Amino acid sequence: MVTPAGLPIDDQDVAAPPVDAANVGRAVHAVLQSVDLATGEGLEDAAGAQSVAEGIPERRGEIVKLARVALASVSVRAAVESTRFWRELYIAAEVDGTVVEGFIDLLYETPAGLVVVDYKTDSVRSEAQVTEAMARYRLQGAAYAVVLEAALGRPVTRCVFVFAEPHMERDVDNLQTAMVAVRAEIQRRLTPAGR
Repeated sequence: MVTPAGLPIDDQDVAAPPVDAANVGRAVHAVLQSVDLATGEGLEDAAGAQSVAEGIPERRGEIVKLARVALASVSVRAAVESTRFWRELYIAAEVDGTVVEGFIDLLYETPAGLVVVDYKTDSVRSEAQVTEAMARYRLQGAAYAVVLEAALGRPVTRCVFVFAEPHMERDVDNLQTAMVAVRAEIQRRLTPAGR
C-alpha cells in the first residue's frame, strides 16, 4: 500500500519483481495466512491451491519449501509461543496529518511490546544481498511500527524481516531512529516546495 504522501509500506511499492516471482511471493504469503503456524497442517493443500490460483502450478514445490522455511523461523515460532498473534492484519492510522495504511504479515505480542514480522521471498542469495535488501525495507518496517503505535498507543519493540531464501532473519536496525525518519519523510512530502 501507499499513503497519500507516497510513502511505501508494502513490498509491492519497493521493487517490481518479475511476474512469476511476484506470483510465488503472493502464493507463499497466502499459504502462511491460512496454515496452522504451530504444526504446518494444511501446507501441502494450501500450496497446491495457491499455485493454481496464481497460475504457476509447476512452482508448487517451491511454494511449499519457502513456506516451510518461514514456519520454522525463530520469529514465527516466537509468535506461536506468545499465543497472542494476528496474521494479515490491516492497519491504518493518521500520522502527522496523513493516513498511512497497509497489511502486516504477522504481528505478535510480548510483555515488552509488539513485534512485526514481514515475510520476504526476494531472490537474495547471500548475506550481502540481504543487507542490501534491508536498506530498501528499513522504512517499510518503521512505517508499520509508526502506524501501530499511532493506532494502538502501544510500543513496537521489533520489526523483523524473515527471508525465506537464504533462510535469514533481520531486524530493522535502530527502529526508533527509523521511525523518526518515517515521520520526517511524511512531513517532507506534505510540505509544498519552496516553504
